[in-house]
Amino acid sequence: MKIKVKYIIWVISSVIFAIASGEIFARYYLGLGPPPLSVSHPTIEYMYKPNQDVYRFGNHFIVNQYGMRSAAFVEKRSANELRIVVFGDSVVNGGVLTDQSELATSIVKNKLTAIADKNAIVANISAGSWGPGNWLAYAKKYGFFDANIIVLVLSSHDYADNPTFEPLNLNTHPSKAPISALFEGIEKYLPRYFSSKSKNKDVTTEVDQFAATENSKEAQKGLNDLRSFLKLAQNNSTTVLVFQHYEKLEVNSDRTNIGNQHIKMICQQLGITSISLEPYFRKSMAEGVNPYRDNIHPNQEGQRLIAEAMLANIEDVLKKTMKY
Repeated sequence: MKIKVKYIIWVISSVIFAIASGEIFARYYLGLGPPPLSVSHPTIEYMYKPNQDVYRFGNHFIVNQYGMRSAAFVEKRSANELRIVVFGDSVVNGGVLTDQSELATSIVKNKLTAIADKNAIVANISAGSWGPGNWLAYAKKYGFFDANIIVLVLSSHDYADNPTFEPLNLNTHPSKAPISALFEGIEKYLPRYFSSKSKNKDVTTEVDQFAATENSKEAQKGLNDLRSFLKLAQNNSTTVLVFQHYEKLEVNSDRTNIGNQHIKMICQQLGITSISLEPYFRKSMAEGVNPYRDNIHPNQEGQRLIAEAMLANIEDVLKKTMKY
């Protein structure tokens, strides 16, 4: 009887030890800490849940009180402050594979604070798969936070990326934290590891689904929302800058997708400065440095290149319009 009791205790202890060790391994070695959470919204479709400060895959991820991937700041701009708001999607957001310090918006903020005689705030208003309808709805809900300069970074596929208001996909936009890091690893990532189909699946599927024709309803709605967003931005700031991001395939093929052509045309019609990021990424690739994580998303080098382009154009604006 004593032997059976000892055996049962040993089994229970071993199981507890294995689970605890697995949890520690998943959380600290694999980096499966709490993911940044999203919430549904009646007009924006979805956004990040406000007030988060998490580490995921070893990367710091901050969400402020306005659902931005930025540190907290007050709504109204102070007299000695330079404020820039940057709208975008996963390209600007960086996702959990990009540390907060590596974001283009963080780099711009730090450099502007260092060289300008003002406190600089660069707000990152973005989320994965956002498009013109999301940006427009966010701006109508929250405004532009008294920004000196409004920036939009978008890619060709965004011209037809419209809100669907479908339930959130918990694999891409989790709305609640997993029970444990170990459970999440077993349930979510272990099947992907053993499935060659899932293993080879590229995140570019996020953008491939928007291969709409230029005359489709999706394209027309997206372009109309983009035009409305840019007009609203012009009514709220003297300077609006649009940065057009190019997919890796666009750069390699030396071909501009139809979406980027339409985006540039709308900017010209509205008198908005449109800056192509293609030369920055092409130059980096020519020098043997890959700035892409996949077909569209920038890696750490790509974020640095976006920041470089932003800084060059923002500094030019500041020299012309402000004491700098």
